[in-house]
Amino acid sequence: MLKKFKAYARSLFYEKKSFSTKTVEIKGQAYQFKELNPNDVKDLLAVERAVYDGELPWTKSAFLSEMKSPFLNLYLGVFQGNELIGFIGARIFGFDCHITNIAVIPTYQRKNLGTKLIDEIEDFAIMNRCETLSLEVRISNQDAQRLYRKLGFQSRKVRKGYYTQTNEDALDMVKFLENE
Repeated sequence: MLKKFKAYARSLFYEKKSFSTKTVEIKGQAYQFKELNPNDVKDLLAVERAVYDGELPWTKSAFLSEMKSPFLNLYLGVFQGNELIGFIGARIFGFDCHITNIAVIPTYQRKNLGTKLIDEIEDFAIMNRCETLSLEVRISNQDAQRLYRKLGFQSRKVRKGYYTQTNEDALDMVKFLENE
C-alpha cells in the first residue's frame, strides 16, 4: 500500500515539460511531431476510426479524461501537412511510463512512424526518471507484438478478457529503461 501511495505522490508532484514541435525525415518524407491537447480529440477519433474499421476503442470522454488527468502524461501526434496521421499517449505513474494508446492510419503504417512515436515516449520516460515503459497489446495483434519485441519489450503476463468489447485477452509487455 505504501509503495502505491509513493508512486501516486511522485506522479502528482512532477512538473510537466512541454514537448517541442519537431520535423523529422523518415524514409525521405518529412513529418511533424507535435504535442496534442484536448482540442485535438476530434482528430484522434478520426485516426481511431481509420485504424479500427469505423470502431472507437476510446471515446471522446476517455481521451479528455486522460489528457486532463492530474498524472503526468503526454499525447503526441504525427502530422503529414495539417493531417493527423498517427498518435501515441502515455501516462507516468510512479516509475513506470505506461503507453495507453498508439495508432497510425493504415496508409502510413510500416513507415517507421510507430517506432518513432515510441522512441519519443521513451525519451519522455527517461527524462522523467522512469524505470520501465509498459503497454498492453491484443493477443491477436502479432504485428504489433513483433514491433514491440524488436524495440526491446518483453512479455510479462496475459490479461484475460482485458478488452471488454470483444473479451479478447491482452499481452502485458514491459521494457526496462536505462537511465544515466
